[in-house]
Amino acid sequence: MKALTSFLAVLALAAPLSSCAPSFDTPPDLQPLLEAYAQPTAVVGSQIMSAVADEIAEAAEWIEDSEVFEEILQVIIDVQQELDAATVTVKTCNGGAMSGSDCSADTDCPDGTCVSTGNIVVGQTCEDGDNKGNECVDDTDCPGGTCGGGVLIPTPTGQIRVNYICPGVDERQFDPDYLNICDGGANAGSACAAKEDCPDGACVKADPDNGTINLTMTLDSRGIGRVVWGTADNCLYLVPIEGGNCEAAGCYEASYDGGVAVDLGDPEPSGQDITELIVTFLLEGTIGFDGDTYRINQSFRVVLALESALEILVDVGEPALAETFNYFFVFEGLRQGIRDANGLFECSLEDSRCFDQDDNTLFSW
Repeated sequence: MKALTSFLAVLALAAPLSSCAPSFDTPPDLQPLLEAYAQPTAVVGSQIMSAVADEIAEAAEWIEDSEVFEEILQVIIDVQQELDAATVTVKTCNGGAMSGSDCSADTDCPDGTCVSTGNIVVGQTCEDGDNKGNECVDDTDCPGGTCGGGVLIPTPTGQIRVNYICPGVDERQFDPDYLNICDGGANAGSACAAKEDCPDGACVKADPDNGTINLTMTLDSRGIGRVVWGTADNCLYLVPIEGGNCEAAGCYEASYDGGVAVDLGDPEPSGQDITELIVTFLLEGTIGFDGDTYRINQSFRVVLALESALEILVDVGEPALAETFNYFFVFEGLRQGIRDANGLFECSLEDSRCFDQDDNTLFSW
């Protein structure tokens, strides 16, 4: 996956998102989707598969080839990394003469203990000294100065809004000597080599005309909450050709424009690698890939740590989610198959059949 941290701008206390594209402006209720994945209700046979097999194959091809899920999830991963690197947990003395005062260790609290309030501070910078304007965690990051500013986000109600400028389709972005520009701050739009050249801004290889991904996230114990939501506004990016990279083998041009909702699963221990989680997506918008476009209104699951681990929720009833099953690619040792109300069995979209463990055909279409 690409490292895209430099394209992020994190703003505290999110306002509703706006875009000309469809969006999820408020936290969507993904619980019905999660229940549909866990308890499929459809009984799948020849008639159902003959009606939906082509749609499943087309959706899987567009989702996998465009890597739209990876582009969105990488933004979330980058935010988690920024929080880990630049966020300060607020602590106060509990008990003793200094009870209620700010502290960093128990030694600051005679006859008491230094405990976390659960609140965090995002976006602190060196207020003066040699590193003035640079991000910091404490005064040790600011020789000759102090670390301050930032925004206090109280837990569990804290939210951040993330604005990500998409990398675009110019292959020069992979050239380390390609011109950077200051995004924000006093030198906005000026050429830069590092953040130090951009007081109160960021040094990026990005252009707002490349489109944006705007996400709202809740924060909990310095981590990102379970549900992330927002919009992509004509986000343009490159997808390396399979087995190669953009420099050696070229890239495909891809884009996404529409609503985004992501469920990261049950709370995990601190330090859990997001790429190893089962992540559920809901997209309502338009995928672009290699000059073509595909309208998508689809929920699916991926595990980035497992190549081609894709699971698509197929809705075949009325009203929505009344009758569903899961079609998966790489799951529990199986290459491709269905999980429905009767259980799990292997299938092949290419051969238009489903079969048992002895390769006996259960049904075909």
